[in-house]
Amino acid sequence: LLTNDDGIYAEGLWALYKSFAPQHKVTVVAPDRERSAVGHGITLYKPLRKTKIEVGDGFCGYAVSGTPVDCIKMGLMQILDKRPDLVISGINRGANVGININYSGTVAAAREAAIYKVPAIAVSVKGDDHMGYDEAARFTAHLAEHVFKKGLPSGTILNVNIPDIPIKEVAG
Repeated sequence: LLTNDDGIYAEGLWALYKSFAPQHKVTVVAPDRERSAVGHGITLYKPLRKTKIEVGDGFCGYAVSGTPVDCIKMGLMQILDKRPDLVISGINRGANVGININYSGTVAAAREAAIYKVPAIAVSVKGDDHMGYDEAARFTAHLAEHVFKKGLPSGTILNVNIPDIPIKEVAG
């Protein structure tokens, strides 16, 4: 299950989709518009709406009228027929470190998945997106395979911040 806080049309989300879809069943459930810095907020006093949309190259996903946490709830309880193996939230533009993780919708979506006992990774790229999202998506796919094989302790998420440099230049 893929989501984000940048909205259904965000380039980082679809880079993840392209990276995972050839080998995995992928469902995208993301906010219908940008919902950055909403933290772990949920929608209470108005109905949530989901719309199936197509985003270039035939990629389909569900746009939800709520927050990233609403997207996880709706994905797990309404859209998916069975529990996903993994939730990945991102790829967010800009780092989610320090106090920012408290405000981040990207990280909150991963935390919500962990509440439901689904392993989750929040992924962000630090910088101005000079490297593009494709390398970060490939790295995330590699990391996800490792997480799937080894698992994560219950209630634990990974918050990954990838530097804005080519992956081959990352020192560790």
